[in-house]
Amino acid sequence: MQYSDTDDRLDTPKKILKVNHAGEFGAINIYKSQIMIGRMFNRDYVPVLEQFLEDEKRHLQIFWREIQRRDGVRCKSYWLCGLGGWFLGAVSALFGRRGVMACTLAVESVVTEHLKSQLRYLRSKEDKEAYAAVESILCDEQNHRDFGAREDGTSVLYAPLRFAISAFTEATIRFGMR
Repeated sequence: MQYSDTDDRLDTPKKILKVNHAGEFGAINIYKSQIMIGRMFNRDYVPVLEQFLEDEKRHLQIFWREIQRRDGVRCKSYWLCGLGGWFLGAVSALFGRRGVMACTLAVESVVTEHLKSQLRYLRSKEDKEAYAAVESILCDEQNHRDFGAREDGTSVLYAPLRFAISAFTEATIRFGMR
């Protein structure tokens, strides 16, 4: 997705921050539901998910501080992202470790591409604060994505799950940016 200026009352950097904040809430809920199900069926990957959850909570706060600095409010899709995240996390966890890793790979692949595109846009607008907020989380999201790939998230059996999760993630971001 290419980010550009809009004609409506909310400027694009504010939209980016709000959508990213909502997305972090969705990611928190993905990991919470995966941890809950993992504790019942497959405890071996729960510690990694708990670390990812802490990263996402920190990201949520980074975006919230910048939104508040701009006198903003939450994205309209905030609760939808949370509910969708909970659902994606639960469904993927029911597929076991590979399902969880496929979900992580799918979500974080879409997210990292959006973050890179956002950074190009924010650099062109010379919005240093928004740029710093987005840049501060990119490495974590890339690490999550790469971990999912290394831990068998690329299994061909899970290609349909990855496709569905990627499509849902992309659609949610586009919906939030409208």
